[in-house]
Amino acid sequence: MEKFKLIKAWVLKKDHLKPRFVFEGIILLAIIAGFMIMAVAVLSGSWQIRPILSGSMRPGFSIGGVAITQTIPTSQLKIGDVAVFHPPFLKSTTYIHRIISIKRINNQYIIHTKGDDNPIADPWSLRITSKNAYVARFTIPFIGYAAVWVHSTSGKKILLTIAGVLIIIFITSLLLEYEKKKRTIRINKSKK
Repeated sequence: MEKFKLIKAWVLKKDHLKPRFVFEGIILLAIIAGFMIMAVAVLSGSWQIRPILSGSMRPGFSIGGVAITQTIPTSQLKIGDVAVFHPPFLKSTTYIHRIISIKRINNQYIIHTKGDDNPIADPWSLRITSKNAYVARFTIPFIGYAAVWVHSTSGKKILLTIAGVLIIIFITSLLLEYEKKKRTIRINKSKK
């Protein structure tokens, strides 16, 4: 009970209500929350970070940026969506192009795509048989090359590690500050 009273007194002390302390705490919590949300979204597979490595989708998707993509049911794909796919002849390459036509045949979708900056449509028909597909929701310029690393397995692990370390640093700093204040209170009591 004594420790709870000390913690409560330390938290409610006017020094901690100074704008600088509050501002720093809010910034640190926002950074930690951002890392955690991004890590969970990427690890869950519902969102992905895709680097933009060509100019085929300019001006909206510039080289060096990233496309933030979300998985949706294939049945929700529509003309105008910017889809993420592997061309039939290059399974190891990922394209991000706009859907210009969709046909449903049985449980398969046949789509045609085109890069916004390309003069003609892509020369293939894509047959989508999976239940889900990725579409680009928005782009962030200038961080695409770092996104290649974040998208890798080691990048995901390091991202989670960074989030964990930031949480540990924040909690440790709070505990150290608490111990410092507790010592100050003991010293002041012993002087009386």
